[in-house]
Amino acid sequence: MTEQRSAIVSGGSMGGLFSGFALYQHGWDVNVFEQTAGELKSRGAGIVAQPSMLRYMEEHDIISDGEITTETNRREYLNRDGSVERKFADSMTFTSWDAVYRHLRGAFPDDRYRMGYEVVGVEQHGESVTVEFADGTEKRADLLVVAEGGQSDTRKQLLAEPSPEYAGYVAWRGLIDEEAASGNLIEAFENTFVFYEGENELILGYLIPGPDGETSRGNRRLNWVWYDNVRDRDRLKELLTDSRGIEHEFSVPPGELREDVSGQLHEKANADLPDCFSKVVTTTPKPFVQTIYDLSVPKMAFDRVCLLGDAAFVARPHTAAGTAKAAEDGISLADALGNDEITSALENWEETRLEAGERLVSEGIRMGESYMDPN
Repeated sequence: MTEQRSAIVSGGSMGGLFSGFALYQHGWDVNVFEQTAGELKSRGAGIVAQPSMLRYMEEHDIISDGEITTETNRREYLNRDGSVERKFADSMTFTSWDAVYRHLRGAFPDDRYRMGYEVVGVEQHGESVTVEFADGTEKRADLLVVAEGGQSDTRKQLLAEPSPEYAGYVAWRGLIDEEAASGNLIEAFENTFVFYEGENELILGYLIPGPDGETSRGNRRLNWVWYDNVRDRDRLKELLTDSRGIEHEFSVPPGELREDVSGQLHEKANADLPDCFSKVVTTTPKPFVQTIYDLSVPKMAFDRVCLLGDAAFVARPHTAAGTAKAAEDGISLADALGNDEITSALENWEETRLEAGERLVSEGIRMGESYMDPN
């Protein structure tokens, strides 16, 4: 009888959960370790529900067909005065980060998901890998999956370069509960993916499910993203300094924007945006900001350690595929390992996933430059 193989997954967000679940389904003794001690919360909220991700979740009874998704059947681009510049039929399916996370987390064995464990060191020993945690404990396994996100410290241990590269603009983001928004405002986004393209800026909005995947009227949320050029580093530093005076590197979480920054955001919305979008921005209770950056790695496999999801590639949100790519990384990893020798299986898996990551990052750069390039 073949001895059960073991895996440690560092990072309990999307990439970590999908890889942990897929490995567990393939018979691995797998444990997921997340450094956050409390409940994970999305700062992005709305995501495009790519078919491959939904299909996998349905096939493994994580969700039912049509569950946790909203749909639009047309796309509209507005003029500054709020009139429709152009519109066309376009079918899109959306979901929310928290709904996907909660259903996936509920399907993964609770005793195999550990919170409050930060990986601080990794050492390989031939046919095993040892992980050291911040509390001084160590655990050994046959495989380490690094799914720690774009700021991964373990990636920095494995690769001195690269580091995330700022793209020259930020994304303001926010959510409004449907019950807190006016009927006219919700009507503007009903079944519609709405855009406004200004001068070197872009804002878009759509309806998404509630936190647990609720899709009935009154229980949805209005999700918006506003891309805004911020080339000046001093201005960027100002935006990333929160209400407590703490300067963040990549984002300021919901509820922590300084009052003067929130005020500037509202002023800019009223000055620059069509009425429906200015109302969305100014009535959002806890908007937040995140920098847009690119990240690509030259390697994903390191003997018995691999990088996946945002720990390897961060593509700009315009691609609408970051979450789906993290899911595909994890699912394809479990499929590739099979009963093969781990090192060679990782090398074969790496070849296809490097290509997919590079392609997605390049597409994000192309799309971003078409929207946001000031030249």
